Amino acid sequence: MGYVVLWMSSWSCQYCTLVNSNANSVCAACGATRDTTSKLTSLLPKAVIKPISDVANAIIDVLNDSSASVSKQLNRFLPASTAIRPSSSYPDLPSYFTSPAGSSSSDFIISPDSHSNSLDWICRKCSRANSDSLTFCEQCNERKSIGEAHFVLPLAQFPGVLQGSLLTFCLGLTFQRYRNGPSTSSGYSMPNIYGKMAAGDDMSTLCSEVMAEVERHDRENAAAAYNSIIDMCRQFKTTFIDDGFPHTPKSIGDLHSDDEGAIFGRVPKTFIWLRPEQMYTKDGRAWPWTVFRDPRSSDIEQGCLGDCWLLSAMALIAERPDVLEHILLTKEYSHFGVYQVRLCIDGQWKIVLVDDFFPCRVESRSIAFADGRKNQLWVPLIEKALAKQLGSYARLRAGRTIEGLATLTGAPVEVVSLEDETDKDVRWARILSAREAGFIMGCSCGAGKRHVNPKDFAKNGLLARHAYSILDVVQEKEHRLLRLRNPWGSFVWKGKWSNKWPGWPKDMKQKLLSGEPSTGTFWISYDDFLTHFDAIDIAKIRSYQGWRELRIPVQCGGNFIDSDKAIRILIEEPTEVCFTLFQSGARRVQDQVDLLMCLHMVSPAGTIGELVYRSARKLEAFVSTGDVFLRSGHYIVICHSFTTLGTRKIQGCLAIHSSKPIFADILPCPASMFTDSLVQLVLKEGRIHKSLTGVFPRYVTEDFSGLLLMIDNVLEDMWVHAKVECSNSHNLLSSRGALDVADSIPPLSRQILIILTHFESTQSFAVEHQLIVRVSPYPALADFAIGGGAFRVGTDSHSPSFGCKAIEQLHSRKALFVP
Repeated sequence: MGYVVLWMSSWSCQYCTLVNSNANSVCAACGATRDTTSKLTSLLPKAVIKPISDVANAIIDVLNDSSASVSKQLNRFLPASTAIRPSSSYPDLPSYFTSPAGSSSSDFIISPDSHSNSLDWICRKCSRANSDSLTFCEQCNERKSIGEAHFVLPLAQFPGVLQGSLLTFCLGLTFQRYRNGPSTSSGYSMPNIYGKMAAGDDMSTLCSEVMAEVERHDRENAAAAYNSIIDMCRQFKTTFIDDGFPHTPKSIGDLHSDDEGAIFGRVPKTFIWLRPEQMYTKDGRAWPWTVFRDPRSSDIEQGCLGDCWLLSAMALIAERPDVLEHILLTKEYSHFGVYQVRLCIDGQWKIVLVDDFFPCRVESRSIAFADGRKNQLWVPLIEKALAKQLGSYARLRAGRTIEGLATLTGAPVEVVSLEDETDKDVRWARILSAREAGFIMGCSCGAGKRHVNPKDFAKNGLLARHAYSILDVVQEKEHRLLRLRNPWGSFVWKGKWSNKWPGWPKDMKQKLLSGEPSTGTFWISYDDFLTHFDAIDIAKIRSYQGWRELRIPVQCGGNFIDSDKAIRILIEEPTEVCFTLFQSGARRVQDQVDLLMCLHMVSPAGTIGELVYRSARKLEAFVSTGDVFLRSGHYIVICHSFTTLGTRKIQGCLAIHSSKPIFADILPCPASMFTDSLVQLVLKEGRIHKSLTGVFPRYVTEDFSGLLLMIDNVLEDMWVHAKVECSNSHNLLSSRGALDVADSIPPLSRQILIILTHFESTQSFAVEHQLIVRVSPYPALADFAIGGGAFRVGTDSHSPSFGCKAIEQLHSRKALFVP
């Protein structure tokens, strides 16, 4: 896909991104009216980039053959909430939930006529009531939002939604925002369906918006708190001191606990906290203090803290001022020392308030950690905001650029491994495509699976276990080159295509090395890049394409409890979408547990249907499906984790990014739904063991960080006794609490026998399992039980017995056929 800068001869539709002739006032594809009121208001320079063509839109046009105006979104049919029922189990299990009396499964229509005789819409800027036929407010000329709500939805007309305790989110439509629930005249209020998962959240708010709208609302809400603090400082004639991140050693943390503590020289034993005008910098007083001064990647200098992963991400963001300006909500120097930074922490947007006191060296009074050249504050402010959110500066040590990109942009992120067996030409095309799409990219050097010698890397001007920024990707004839930057601002590549390499062709040198070289930047060939680097991190910034986002708190793992939730997805239009599951408080490797997210169709019977997509199962801070394409229909998302099975719950967030509007319902999710989800995973991806007639063992190991083993018994009158021996496996946890297990599976039934989970993520794991199967007319395992002898007599049907209720529920038997 190619991209161009739009000039006055054409305009791009803000909804479907089609490039239209300047002579047309409405979009030729979707019928949306041209926006003539937009103005660029930014303290930072930016280029407006739009795609020449949108493959997803083209596919949608073919499937739907529709040119209806986007403004008619509210008149679409939305099916009422339908109960998700469990598949039959052995023995009988209760249904997931019972539809309340009075609920209806018939379709309903959200239509202005069904709620109010008035078709007026309320201007969000001046509150004037305008005719529905008007696109712009008669009083202030503010444009009507797509899907602008004309009315308060009277939920009494939708008992299936309200009484079923289902909260519907809408991705992409702007509804009225309620502070205390819907109008009291309706007699209803929105219930808090999250319970403990969202303690403190205002669940009466029914609103999901495009990314730009989400950022705008955050900015408006933050402004009130900012102004309140400023007023207080003026009243008492003082500067702001943030007691939430005190100027004490606790906020610094332990920088001497490991080798990641010091990068440049010795870490100071003591620090002094100073404001900008009290500090000494390399630029002295040549530049007055400011937040931004034409920010560039070369402005970033790393201090004595090992957070190159974050600074590399900042260097990439510096090349995209349209992204950077949305991170720093306070864009001008504050004489009161009050700043607000917007970060995406564990999948949730948060506004972090900080003061302008920074840790400095006592002797030189220079800033000890990250610094911004030309006396710019945006670099240390972002670093401090994230340190505050994590608890201390020390917790910023060690990480990958992908983590920094996810935190700074909130966009879907992807890792491209350079160590797998992918064809290098295919990989190059992928990198080049990401660059052309305007995505942000970083890379890691010498930090993969292969053994590296840091001294050998240093001879070539590279740092092992270090993060770099990818600033450009070009192909000149047969030459494939990448332009990288070291966040240190120095120590660069010394091989072919380096800045001082004598073999540069004259034309390429004039094109790629013209002007004064930026600090820490260098060119490197694609082949040398593959030799020394192990992964590329990509942040898919697509907010300018009108993409939408929805973020929903979730919990997984632990015991199965009544507050467990599943997320039902309704797709009205075919759309490109990316699902990302985050776990909270998992920056450190030792805090990370396994995560797995499965997306299923809802079956015609209302049960968990076929697995459509899933994430890889990993012990990481987040997992993702990557970009996938979904047709119209009902889907359901199930989030799994087994490391803490039977113990504590894992709190997290599901982030959904899509090119078209998406609706989501929060449903009760008992244990049976989790098991059904895993069953569908095995049925789709499982490899079949050769076994006895009528017995079908299946197992999954690929992209699973362990093992999932299930057996189907299709025999009508015989029990299957199965023994699984995994004692030769290494660095794995068992869902049964033992590596060797045995079970008795009834006729026409199935059971998940064991789930193995990677334990210590910093070390490799090995899965080795042996399966022994026999058939018997009796349910008792007898001598087949673990530790049983040839003459053992017993009635056990599971060996060892289930240690807790959660284990029993996960491994419950399921009937193969529903009467």
